[in-house]
Amino acid sequence: MVRNFWIEAEVDGRKTPIAFGPRGKDGGFSLTVFMRNKDEAEVVLGIGGWMSEDGKLCLSAVDKSDGIISIERER
Repeated sequence: MVRNFWIEAEVDGRKTPIAFGPRGKDGGFSLTVFMRNKDEAEVVLGIGGWMSEDGKLCLSAVDKSDGIISIERER
């Protein structure tokens, strides 16, 4: 079975990559990237994946200036 979404990340200092995906056939995910801004952590990117009501897979990325990238695919 191929999952709706699969995420892989490599992070400095980790021996193994981080890899995961939703288990259910209608599963999705949300991911938030924070970046240091002086002494504060600020959200700079949000990514979400979900299955729409009509069965399409949707992916959306929103940056801190509300720039949006959206992608739809047939399941």
